[in-house]
Order: sequence, then structure tokens, then C-alpha cells
Amino acid sequence: MKKLARYLEVIVDPTFDEFHVNRGSFRHAYLACVAIFHSVDRAAEEMNEQPKHLRQIWCMESLQFRLVDILAHHLKHVQSSDEKRPAKDGCIPIARAFGFDESGEAFDLRNLYYEIRDAVRFVHRKAGTCHPNLP
Repeated sequence: MKKLARYLEVIVDPTFDEFHVNRGSFRHAYLACVAIFHSVDRAAEEMNEQPKHLRQIWCMESLQFRLVDILAHHLKHVQSSDEKRPAKDGCIPIARAFGFDESGEAFDLRNLYYEIRDAVRFVHRKAGTCHPNLP
């Protein structure tokens, strides 16, 4: 997957590296999520697949990719499509689990870094590559 590998090299890896250095930055977390999420578009094009279908597959294969998907869409649209569905009794909305408050502005990044890191590893596995700074 040359297009995906190149996208990871040029966009995802440097964006994640910037978040790695700035782990407390809401902006860097958001940009990392968006960059990682859009990896699915490059892979779909190479595989002659519909991005929506491939996105569903990747979300089932990787909880970390799904979280990145949810957060990228939450931050862009205020609420992801997963959050628009009625929550089952006793469930915590995913945005709340990551520290969003009622306004959607407060955000706790302590644990999110590791989810984003593992999503980077996941998309690299899909491309048959690895991030140069991650084991």
C-alpha cells in the first residue's frame, strides 16, 4: 500500500511525533486523531474499496482506531455518529470517558496518548510499515 505508507510517512508520523512532544496539547491530540482517521481514505483508494465500508472494518479490528474515529468526529462535529446513537443503560458516553465535560470543551489527555499511539501502530500494520520511533 504505497499511498497509505506515504501518507503515514508524510502526515501521520510527523503529526503524532508533534503530539508525542506536546502530550498536554488539545490541538495536537485533535490533529493526530484527524490525521490517523483519514488513513482509511488512502487505504480504501488503493484497495478499490468504499471508505465507509473499510472504516467499519477497521473500527471492528481496532478499538484504538475506533476511538480515534469517534474523537476526530466529536471534535469536528461536536458529537460523533457513535455518540448520536442512544446509549444503553449504564454506559458512559465515550467522550465523557476521555474527560469531556458537558460543554465539550474540557478534555483530559493523560490516557488518550496511548490510544492514539496504538492507533498509529494499527494503521502502520495495515500499510505493512512501522513508525520509525515506535517499537
